[in-house]
Amino acid sequence: MNRIEGTWKLEDILLNDGSHTYPDEIHVFAKEEYGGKTYASWTKYASDYSDTVKGSYLVYKSGTLMVLRKDELNPVQADTCTIDDMDKNMLIIRSNLGVMYFYKQ
Repeated sequence: MNRIEGTWKLEDILLNDGSHTYPDEIHVFAKEEYGGKTYASWTKYASDYSDTVKGSYLVYKSGTLMVLRKDELNPVQADTCTIDDMDKNMLIIRSNLGVMYFYKQ
C-alpha cells in the first residue's frame, strides 16, 4: 500500500446523514513499512496551511483497513477506516464521519 504515500487533497466528504461537506484539506502520508506493522507519519493541513494536525496512519496487510491517529491529542484519537477504492489519482476512504474523497496532488 505504498501508493498512499504522498500528498492528497481531501475535496469532498459524503456525511452519514447524506449531506456533503467540502473541507479542501491537504493530507501528507509518509512512506510506511509494508504489512501494517508500524505507524507512519500523517499530517493534515488546512488548504491555506493555517491549521495543522499531526498524526500517524497504518494500513493493514489486507490493504482494506486503515487507522488514522491524531497523535497530538490526549488521549490519542484513532479512527479505523475502510479503503473503499484507490488508484494512482484517487483514494476513497470510509470513516466514522462518512465517505472521504481524496485526489492525488
